[in-house]
Amino acid sequence: MSLRDNIAVIIPAAGSGSRFGCSIPKQFLNLGDETVLEKSVNLFLEISSIKEVIVAINEDEDEDLIKSQSFYKNTKARIITGGSSRSESVFNALAAVDESVEIVVVHDAARPWVQKNHFEDLLTQFVNAQSAQGVFPVISVTDSLRMKKGDETIPVERENFLHVQTPQIFYRKSLKVALDKLKKENLHMSDESQAMEYAGFKVLAAPGEVSNIKITYVEDIANHIGKDFRIGRGVDFHRFQPGDGLTLGNVFIKCKLSTVAHSDGDIVLHAISDALLGAAGLRDIGYYFPDTEEENKNLSSLKIIEKALDLLKERGLQPRNIDFVIVCEQPKIEPYVDQLKKSLAAILSIEESLIGVKATTTEKMGVIGDGNGIAVYAIASLKIF
Repeated sequence: MSLRDNIAVIIPAAGSGSRFGCSIPKQFLNLGDETVLEKSVNLFLEISSIKEVIVAINEDEDEDLIKSQSFYKNTKARIITGGSSRSESVFNALAAVDESVEIVVVHDAARPWVQKNHFEDLLTQFVNAQSAQGVFPVISVTDSLRMKKGDETIPVERENFLHVQTPQIFYRKSLKVALDKLKKENLHMSDESQAMEYAGFKVLAAPGEVSNIKITYVEDIANHIGKDFRIGRGVDFHRFQPGDGLTLGNVFIKCKLSTVAHSDGDIVLHAISDALLGAAGLRDIGYYFPDTEEENKNLSSLKIIEKALDLLKERGLQPRNIDFVIVCEQPKIEPYVDQLKKSLAAILSIEESLIGVKATTTEKMGVIGDGNGIAVYAIASLKIF
């Protein structure tokens, strides 16, 4: 087994967030459809090389609140009792890590915007480091700095200071030695890189990410929550012709009609694909699948939406929710709404509750009102993963 495939992640989440000033700990506040903690945990659960994610939570935390977290029943996630300090929480979590694990990652619960590619870059630097026993990300200080000395504030050169972030990556055995030393000497440090250096281990500072902020105050959420989402719109129209049924959202609807189309004519998947691509700032499906190319004749629309999802993934984006309206006089869409939601949830890997399906008519007006066509208007939002 390679080092990169033998990793455990520790997420200390036992803090009360006193500086945040909220009735519940900040790690349990919602960011869109996930809590802060869920975003931090779920990123690592989706990485196949990570064997387990251990979350240290305050023993007095509300049990229902803990059970409501989306990762609660995930077989790769384990919840353990944290301590009164960060050091104690990480110490408790490390004791729960299987001794066969070689690499341990420690990540702040309150850093929900860490990116997978940033973690992979840090892991690569760690694995390639010859003598270092750990790696931690840092970013430059942009504000002017002063050092408090008694009643005075003394200017200092900001170029001599760095902000320290997580995730931090260490060899498990070395981290255990460092934390055991803290425990024995009854010391507490603000992060594990300090503990490692205090124990005499060499750790490597690597470039961090400015977007990987830590939520400390309410303003941190207010200033950054909107950056998680992008919104796009997709519209498509098809004429009808006599037939034995049509496919919408990969659901077959038996009727005496079919759509006139170069591909298989699944207008719902077409409109949703364009909405997803638009939210990512990409071109429409006609650009990627031109109807002038013979190979796209009768093309399955599943391949079209799969292409759209692949393009999103390359950019670190994934669907958050979709909403669409089907406009036609016939066939009746209402009997198929539940099937459409179930089908699209499977295709997009999102919950059915995040899919809106509506149907309407044009009240007999125009070509569609005459029963000669169908239109779909779709909106999609994306989130960073």
